[in-house]
Amino acid sequence: MNDPINPADLQSRFKTLWGATQAPFGDHIKAPFASQAFTTLSTQLEQLAGVRASGVVHGPNGVGKSLCVEHFLRSLPDKRFKTVLISHSSVTGTDLLRLLCVELGRTPRMRRGDNLQEIRQAWQQLDRVWPLLAFEEAQNLSATALEEIRLLSCDRRHGQLPFSLLLVGDSQLLPRLQMGINAALLTRLGFCFGLNPWPAQEVRGYIECRLEEAGIHSNPFEEAAMNLLIQAANGLPRALNHLAQRAVEAAALQNCRVVSTAHIQRAIELLPWIAKL
Repeated sequence: MNDPINPADLQSRFKTLWGATQAPFGDHIKAPFASQAFTTLSTQLEQLAGVRASGVVHGPNGVGKSLCVEHFLRSLPDKRFKTVLISHSSVTGTDLLRLLCVELGRTPRMRRGDNLQEIRQAWQQLDRVWPLLAFEEAQNLSATALEEIRLLSCDRRHGQLPFSLLLVGDSQLLPRLQMGINAALLTRLGFCFGLNPWPAQEVRGYIECRLEEAGIHSNPFEEAAMNLLIQAANGLPRALNHLAQRAVEAAALQNCRVVSTAHIQRAIELLPWIAKL
């Protein structure tokens, strides 16, 4: 069995071969790529927050929903907004109330009614600061959790809804919300944003951007390799990152300055499930 590659040695090869200052296609993203979809979504989310509305962001896994939404939430000024992001949505209605208490700086209680009172007092303490609650993986919210969210939205604050709600989920979210049992909640949502896989030209721009971020100023991918990478990733940034990272690692381990179709094919073999996305 071969010894595992030393990360420092791999980083050294990136620098020697391409002048990279860090591993390309890694997790060091400072801001989402300014794709057309991201720009449009950012504008729509700013509008949602500005008018204190609620809505849905949905799309296939790996298309960049979480990155875009988290970047948007970080951009909101603390003096105007209190953002709460719940990433683990597989909770019951009772657990959801306790979790909200904690996120709002309140001590959760044993009884549901006491937790509701804690949340109401948290709204009151925010005064002029507007709360925005965002749930990732919202397609996994239980029926009781969705009902608690709906009931919380009925507790009006100064004659309007007490918070803005943002439900973020995969392609199952919209059909789930459109079920009859969720009709009352659905009527409270005023926006719906769908993110789709990127077109080939957008993917090419993204690859160039990520290479530049890593200090690589000359694209090492052969044209045929680029085409295979774009086809295999199917317009999904997450899949693209995984495939591209494995491919440049394969090239670096062979001390190849050029990333070829053979390196892309090796990445596909290492990630066989990507072809099924």
